[in-house]
Amino acid sequence: MTRELRFSLLGPVRGWSGGAELDLGRPQQREVLAVLIGAAGRTVAMPLLVDGVWDEADRPTRPEHAIRTHVWRLRRVLDGPGAPVLETVGEGYALRVAEQAVDTWSFADAAARAEEARSADGTHAAREILEAALGLWAAEPLAGLHGPAARVARERWRGVRLELLEARLELDAELGDRPGLAAEARALVREYPASQRLRGVWMLALYRSGRQAEALGVFEDTRRFLGTVRPGRALTELHRRILRSDPSLRPPEPARGIRAAAPRPAALPRGVDDFTGRGRQVAALSEMLTGATATVVVSAVNGMAGVGKTALAVHTARGLGDRFPDGHLYVDLRGADRDPADPRTVLGTFLRELGTDADDVPDGLAERVALYRSSLAERRVLLLLDNAASGDQVRPLIPGAAGCAVLVTSRAWLTGLEGARHLRLDVLPADEAVALLRRVVGDRRVDAEPRAAAALADVCGALPLALRIAASRLAAEPGRPLADMVRLLRDERSRLDELSGGDAAVAAAFDLSYAQLTAEQARAFRLSAVMEVPDFGSPCAAALLGGGTHDPANPANPANTEDTEDTEALLESLVDLGLLESRRPGRYHFHDLVRVFARARSAREDTPEETTRAFAVLLDFCTATARNADAVAHSVEPEERSLVDVPTTAEGLAFRTAQDATDWLREETPVQRALIDRACADAGLSLVQAADLMDKLNTVLSGIPHLSAVAERAERVAGAAARRGRPDVEALARYVRGNALWHANSYAEAESDLVRALELCAGGSARLRASAHLTLCASARVHGRFDEAVEHGEASVRLFRELGAAISEGTALGELAFNYARLGRFPEARAAAERGAEQVGGRESVSKAIGLYYLARVLRLCGDGDAALGRARDALALFRTFGVTAFEAATGTLMAEVHAEAGRHSLAAETAEEFLPSARRTSGMLEGALLRVLGSGLGRRPEQRARARACLEAALALFERHGSAAEAERTRALLADSR
Repeated sequence: MTRELRFSLLGPVRGWSGGAELDLGRPQQREVLAVLIGAAGRTVAMPLLVDGVWDEADRPTRPEHAIRTHVWRLRRVLDGPGAPVLETVGEGYALRVAEQAVDTWSFADAAARAEEARSADGTHAAREILEAALGLWAAEPLAGLHGPAARVARERWRGVRLELLEARLELDAELGDRPGLAAEARALVREYPASQRLRGVWMLALYRSGRQAEALGVFEDTRRFLGTVRPGRALTELHRRILRSDPSLRPPEPARGIRAAAPRPAALPRGVDDFTGRGRQVAALSEMLTGATATVVVSAVNGMAGVGKTALAVHTARGLGDRFPDGHLYVDLRGADRDPADPRTVLGTFLRELGTDADDVPDGLAERVALYRSSLAERRVLLLLDNAASGDQVRPLIPGAAGCAVLVTSRAWLTGLEGARHLRLDVLPADEAVALLRRVVGDRRVDAEPRAAAALADVCGALPLALRIAASRLAAEPGRPLADMVRLLRDERSRLDELSGGDAAVAAAFDLSYAQLTAEQARAFRLSAVMEVPDFGSPCAAALLGGGTHDPANPANPANTEDTEDTEALLESLVDLGLLESRRPGRYHFHDLVRVFARARSAREDTPEETTRAFAVLLDFCTATARNADAVAHSVEPEERSLVDVPTTAEGLAFRTAQDATDWLREETPVQRALIDRACADAGLSLVQAADLMDKLNTVLSGIPHLSAVAERAERVAGAAARRGRPDVEALARYVRGNALWHANSYAEAESDLVRALELCAGGSARLRASAHLTLCASARVHGRFDEAVEHGEASVRLFRELGAAISEGTALGELAFNYARLGRFPEARAAAERGAEQVGGRESVSKAIGLYYLARVLRLCGDGDAALGRARDALALFRTFGVTAFEAATGTLMAEVHAEAGRHSLAAETAEEFLPSARRTSGMLEGALLRVLGSGLGRRPEQRARARACLEAALALFERHGSAAEAERTRALLADSR
């Protein structure tokens, strides 16, 4: 080895090369490393590694492959010039590190070394060895690891720690120089109730403090705890000596440096006068801090900058004054500054506040910690450690004995702070945000402009710091309307500038957090905000962040699980720092003001070329993934669904089921819409990919609001394509718009776009022309132009057949068959519908459902109502599975009409009632058809005739609005009969 490596297992698994900490990767990778370190240089065979990392139930399909991947990554971190540290030996691995390089190795033999030192150098030397070993115990060993090997090792090290604690406390008792020994022993007995050695130290310390009765009580408690087992010889002998007040059990001398009558510190800062709300959080913190007395209680309040952590902590601490009669200590640890407070310096201040003479404060950190904990023994003090940077900064400041409580605030999530109970502080609820405005500007002004007050709370993101600044500015100008401040803050470009006043500024608070980020974190923070979507998933983030790397030819592939996991780890680090939020695993969002800040940073620090490159990779990934989703949803190969040739570099995510595909497209729709908008404005992004992505959103998802959004974006893409001289892209956009408008019942406008698409791609994409003919076929059919519909339908079938697109041809056959039937060509209709259903009837998919629906329509027209009903039910089950609301409503309409034609009028009316809500969300024509069935069914009941007529009139209005003369005429006839 040519460089010094060190490892720590007594706490989270950590490693260092020289003075630099190593990135040891995700927890499972650390599990592998921990097993290898635990072998102490011996070779660990592959089966033992697998058994050590996973339980049988959690084992992956190819565990050996996962182990090799983790070892490969560890080598990249550990191996330097010279001989390798991590060697392959046969089918196993060995980690070659020096014996003194691992904390557990020196921890394990500390008791033996202490005994040797005691014989050679005396009790003080032995105690120093034990204290040094116990100082290595940073937290629960192998914290965060849960494999079988980690669990076994953790229990072993707990046992070793107990042995060292017992030995060290016995030396403390022998030397008699620890005034807080009784309290420390009591706390450790609560942690290790079966240790008779600790109970003996507790008894002796109590006796030497003049508390003989309590010492004897400990022995009685021990007998009760042991039940039928007798206390050991040593404890029994100590009990006998205490009973007869043995003079050899003399009390110790007072510890040097501690005054006999220590002062009561009262260092809490002044609370916020207008503190508002937070009742639930105050109650929770108060319960945390006072609800247990067996050990030191540590509560950590985490949250983003400006959310009110310090105000909450001070308010809570001041309300608990009587619960901590020995005082309060406070320090601002400056965790968000470039130069956080040094725990050694803080301890010096605390010791002086607790009564230690300045000359008696020791120099070393370990000595200060020991004296500090002794000073707090037998006292009930509340410590408020504000604005902490990390658990490492806080750990030396935590008392060692019961009775004290520690309240920590931090922007970061202090997950490494063992034993802490956490409270994540969010922004204020809407009512409390408005209540805070009232406290500052007064009831009169809020009551005069209640809507503006609510809007002001909203535009401030309910962030207490922002609300206080805005409210303070309003309070300074009594005549200024609240609405004026709202107007100023609605402008994103100046919002952060407006949210500043005096020595407080939202941007400045965010700047402190931003300054803590690594370059990689900062870039992820900036680019993620530029997406400007409500939330986003880690695969999309992986594409975006991988796309701006220095090697654009080899960006990250978010279809790779490892890339996505790496991105999640990066984003989770931003969540831990309070700069990003996550409501559930794998999905992330920004607070509005943080997003504004991040976007402003991106505008200053990221070049337009870098941003465009990142978004180009994201667009490529989303296009490939949407194509995969569309293919799975319709049970075809991606090539069969692509209307134009759109090359993609990314593989995109793969989906097992149509439901998975539909769910992903629906969840990431905001990201994809934002990408389409960006492609229209940024010539560096592929407009044809944006159009293709838009097409997939159109064909998989449903609902009029969604279709309207697709049509709106298609118009933008068509305009951008015309400006850039891309008739092929304009043709695709016109088709997508026409198809969306048709499904949204805007038939005339839809036909115009579809005809224009055919004109633009004449001689171009055959698949695009076939698809346009198919939608025009459906449009002509709606208006009763069945001969024209057949022409378009046959053209569509012919083109799809020439392309070899069997699934698409099957769908076109189903539409064509319906028009054959409306023209009375029933044999042709039935044959075409059955052939179409057969061609799309592979695995369960949207295409199969559509084929069954088309067949049911034709069977109904051919007079086979029972068969039609059966096929419709099969189709309905699939549409419900895939969440295709429009076709679900259409199938329900068909079933209602079949029941009506069969004379089952009550069942027809019930079915119509059931599907009316979904029809209202998707299609005016379907709503009209269901209202007509419902009106016909209700009209047979005398008491329902008024409602029946109202249904028929509403149906007529819908058919007239959508220009369907034939359906309107049928409905008028029913109205005439109802008179």
